[in-house]
Amino acid sequence: CPWGGCSISHLKQLITGHLQESVPDPELIDLIYCGRKLRDDQTLDFYGIQSGSTVHVLRKSWPEPDQKPEPVDKVAAVREFRVLHTALHSSPAYRDAVFKMLGNKESLDQIIVATPGLSSDPVALGVLQDKDLFSVFADPSMLDT
Repeated sequence: CPWGGCSISHLKQLITGHLQESVPDPELIDLIYCGRKLRDDQTLDFYGIQSGSTVHVLRKSWPEPDQKPEPVDKVAAVREFRVLHTALHSSPAYRDAVFKMLGNKESLDQIIVATPGLSSDPVALGVLQDKDLFSVFADPSMLDT
C-alpha cells in the first residue's frame, strides 16, 4: 500500500509478520499514536502519521479462562509450606535464590502465566513481590487448618 494510504489494519499485519514469535495475530495488538488508540479502518494519513513518527505497539492481555479452582489438600499444603518455611529460614543460600528468582521480572512473569488466576489476585501478586510478606505467608501457621 502507499505509505500514507496504508490502513492501520494492514500496518498491524506487517508488524505481526515481523513479531510472529511473540505476537502471531494482529488482533492481539493495539497501535497507539500521540496517546490515541488507532482504529483498524483508518489510514496513516488520517492520523497524520509520517515517516519517522513513533507508533507504540501494545500487546493485548489474554483473558484468563474461567476455571473452577481445584480443591486444596490442606494437609499437603501445610506440609509444603512447612518445607518452604524451614528452607527459607534455615538456608540463606536457598532464601537468596528464591528471592532472586522472585525479583527477576521474567521469572515472576513465568510464574504468573503458569498459575491460573494468579494474575487477577492482587494480594498474591503483592506477596510474591515483597520479601517480607513472602516470608510471613510462607509460614505454615498462617494457614487455616
